[in-house]
Amino acid sequence: CVHHVRQELWLCCTGSHTHQFTFVFHNRSVAQAELELVEDVWRGEAQDLLTQIAQLQEENKQLMTNLSHKDINFTEEEFQKHEGMSERERQVMKKLKEVVDKQRDEIRAKDRELGLKNEDVEALQQQQNRLMKINHDLRHRITVVEAQGKALIEQKVELEAYLQTKEQEMGSLRAELGKLREKLQGENTQASQNGEEVKAEPNNDDCLSESEKMALDLKDPNRPRFTLQELRDVLHERNELKSRVFLLQEELLYYKSEEMEEETRSPQPTPIIQPKPSTQPESGIKRLIFTAIMPMVAAGLIPDDPTLQPIRRLVSLVGIFFKCLVLWFPLA
Repeated sequence: CVHHVRQELWLCCTGSHTHQFTFVFHNRSVAQAELELVEDVWRGEAQDLLTQIAQLQEENKQLMTNLSHKDINFTEEEFQKHEGMSERERQVMKKLKEVVDKQRDEIRAKDRELGLKNEDVEALQQQQNRLMKINHDLRHRITVVEAQGKALIEQKVELEAYLQTKEQEMGSLRAELGKLREKLQGENTQASQNGEEVKAEPNNDDCLSESEKMALDLKDPNRPRFTLQELRDVLHERNELKSRVFLLQEELLYYKSEEMEEETRSPQPTPIIQPKPSTQPESGIKRLIFTAIMPMVAAGLIPDDPTLQPIRRLVSLVGIFFKCLVLWFPLA
């Protein structure tokens, strides 16, 4: 039994080995076939590469032959000439680069100068706007001064005519007074002949003249009720009050115009608003008082500016003329 088991085991082992041998042999044959196939493909690619190498070698030979022919034709003089041209080109390029750098620096300098010129132009434009505004104000003031000068001339003509009429009235009164004195002197001469009234002649003369004057004054509806000095004081006080009122009105208009300019902030100068003329006709004295304010304007209302000196001179002349008129008016 044991021998029989051993025999069976040996048969099993030999059978398994044969099976393995057949499997390995089969795998080896497959690998050999694949290797042969790969070798065939590699041989084909190698043959293609060899043909390409041969073609490239032939082309290289042709190029070498062509290059040799060109080298023969290309002499040494031409080579030196070519090298010289390249050196000249380098020098020209260097000079051109220097010129370009120089022009770039000049352009930058010109740009800086242009910026400075633009700043100067802006400053000049601001100065021009300021001068235009000052010119507008001066023209307005000149028109006001001219209008007031015309009013003064008219007042002067009126006062001269009024003075002439008063002189004529004074002449007529003096003539009447002379006639009365002649009558009194005639009466005194008649009384002196009697001898009794010789000592009382000056007293009678004075009494008669005073009584005659009182009679004339009482009959005159325009007789003076105040002294000349009192009238001058009243007129002077009234002139001062009117001048202060006008000065305050001008100041108010000036500040209002400044506030309007600050609110609008416009580059163009804002026109100064002139007061509307009253519809009621003004009297000669009122216009005369209105024109008396210009010396006060010269004293503080107009700023210190050398361009205003002609206006200040005109204003001072107007003030002197007004003082003369104030002195003439109470006498009239």
